[in-house]
Amino acid sequence: MRIHLGGHLNWYDAQKRAWLVQRQSEPITLLALAQQLGLPAAEITIVAVNGRACALETTVVTDSDEVEFYPPLGGG
Repeated sequence: MRIHLGGHLNWYDAQKRAWLVQRQSEPITLLALAQQLGLPAAEITIVAVNGRACALETTVVTDSDEVEFYPPLGGG
C-alpha cells in the first residue's frame, strides 16, 4: 500500500517521509491505519483512497490501495 502524509502529517513519521510503502496483509479501516501510523485522527480532515475522497471512520482499504491523509488546510 502506498501512503501519502500530506502537510505536516509527515512529522509523525520517524523519517519525516511524505510517501510510505507498507504491506498490509488484511483489510483495515483508515482510522485503524492512521492509528497504526501514529497519526492523530483529530489532525486528519481529508482522506483519499485511489484519488477519491472518503470517510476516515468507515472506509476499509487493502494492500493494493493508495491512501492520502491531509491535515486541515488554511490560508491567509
